[in-house]
Order: sequence, then C-alpha cells, then structure tokens
Amino acid sequence: MKLSMKEKKILYAFACPSHHNTVTRLKWLTTLIVDPEAKHRMLELARKMEAEVDENWYEAFYHHLRMEMDEYHRLKRSLRVLKINNDYKEELYDEAV
Repeated sequence: MKLSMKEKKILYAFACPSHHNTVTRLKWLTTLIVDPEAKHRMLELARKMEAEVDENWYEAFYHHLRMEMDEYHRLKRSLRVLKINNDYKEELYDEAV
C-alpha cells in the first residue's frame, strides 16, 4: 500500500495498534470535518485502510509507521536547528562573488 506524507501524518496522529479501532476513528473523524475536500480525503484514507490493510499484519504496519514518522520528525527538527544555528548561506554567497 502506498501512502502520501499527509496520510502518514494523519495515521501518526490518530491510528492505534488495533486495525478495527483505527478505521472506526478515521470514520468518526470524517464526520467531524467540515471542509468537503478534506472530508473526501479522510474518507478515502479510511476506506483505503479498511480495504487494503489486512488485520493480520496491521500491528507490524502500525509500529513501522510510528518508527518511520518518529525518525521523520527527529530529522526535521535537526534540520530546523541546523538552519537556525548556521549562517552558511551568507558565507557561500560572499565566496561566490
């Protein structure tokens, strides 16, 4: 199954180790969303999780997703700190001119 980064972020925030509970949560969240486009995307994700993910390997999928997204957030935070603490753009520009 192929997931976009937006779908992974939604699952990171709202999924749990139980396949049935995750699908139920996504459907309940769909009912709370007001924006029609966002509602359509959330319902599409809920249907994708229900149809394409087998309950037998869902727990492994869930833990892999958590590890992947934890690493994503750690690297994103490191990059943000690196950009804040470095003035490399100005130095490179001065050398090029």
